[in-house]
Amino acid sequence: MRALHPGWTPNGRLMLVPIAAVSLLPAMAEAAAVIWGQWHGYSGKALRDGVDFWAGGFLALHHRLGVVFDPQAYRHFLAGHFGALPFHIWSYPPNNLLLASVFGWLPPWPAVLAFDATSLLFLVLVLRLAGRGWWLVVAVVLSPASLANLLAGQNGILLAALIGGGLLLVPTRPRLGGTLIGLATVKPQLGIPLPLHLLRRSPVAFACAGLGAVALAGLSAWVFGPGPWIAFWRITRPAMERVLATGQPEVFAGGLISVFAAVRPFGVTEALVMQALVSLCGVALAARTKEPAAVLILAAIASPYLHGYDLAGVALAVALLVRDRLSRGFHAGEPVLFFAAWAGPGMLVWFPRLAPLAPAVLALLVVSATWQEIVGAGSGANMRAVTGQGRSVPTR
Repeated sequence: MRALHPGWTPNGRLMLVPIAAVSLLPAMAEAAAVIWGQWHGYSGKALRDGVDFWAGGFLALHHRLGVVFDPQAYRHFLAGHFGALPFHIWSYPPNNLLLASVFGWLPPWPAVLAFDATSLLFLVLVLRLAGRGWWLVVAVVLSPASLANLLAGQNGILLAALIGGGLLLVPTRPRLGGTLIGLATVKPQLGIPLPLHLLRRSPVAFACAGLGAVALAGLSAWVFGPGPWIAFWRITRPAMERVLATGQPEVFAGGLISVFAAVRPFGVTEALVMQALVSLCGVALAARTKEPAAVLILAAIASPYLHGYDLAGVALAVALLVRDRLSRGFHAGEPVLFFAAWAGPGMLVWFPRLAPLAPAVLALLVVSATWQEIVGAGSGANMRAVTGQGRSVPTR
């Protein structure tokens, strides 16, 4: 990979401003559509997945968890508050209800907006605590992926703070970093490569992540009882597996950008096998790499259930890679690749047919993020071969 633009000065960051501004246009158009929907009385549709966040918290606070895990009763409850809506189901483990219940006492829109603001502030705090500068922090907060997450009423920003911030903190504060990653089990499909990576990099962080995950699950069982966990396993888990296998309902499965979704048109078995292979490769690569950016990307590509709003962590990875390349130089093709990964989450809403390209973009990002390690390992092996370290050098 040939280097381009070596030795960019700090002013190179200013050159990225118009590029970043252009990439925000699709998300701003989406924001206009959401505002229009709210203005014209489509509050539930405008809230999108925020409906589920508020409903889960509201029902948990009012001791009506049976409704949460009864799909028919749940949709009836939503219809009573918002009128006719697309298909909705509570799709998260019970530990997510602890988070939702913190905001469930508020009306729907204030609850979602308060959660969004809290997630953004938490992301800023964690990145600053990890020693990242304001340029990078502002870029991630204003990335198309972050805005797509806010507009969808989703939790990708929080997961970027927990996983991304945790990975960045592991080298200096392994206990805090590991604990943050353990709390990310509120959305466990984004953590497939993380346990082995932590075990290889920092056993202390691995232990803290495990304790954090167990403590969060135990707290939810103590607060809500074991019933929600049993219902999640018996009702919610099979329902989400059917979404993956059948591609229905379209509102859930239509926006998937995972390897599984890209291969599913060729057959469910083929898609399962391909996703399993990719996920296993992601676990193996995450165990070997020391780069937080690479692990963030691998966490996304290893998940069979992945939407554009889940890519806030990938946006953080791209920001880390761009910051590195501004000082060391870009390799051939990297500017185009980084722009595609950065702008993609905003484009997916308007051009859903681009979704099958997402796994390829993520795979190329993995190569870019790990290239220095690959080259360094190869150079080290060559040097050992020349000097005779590690094995004998044949003589003539």
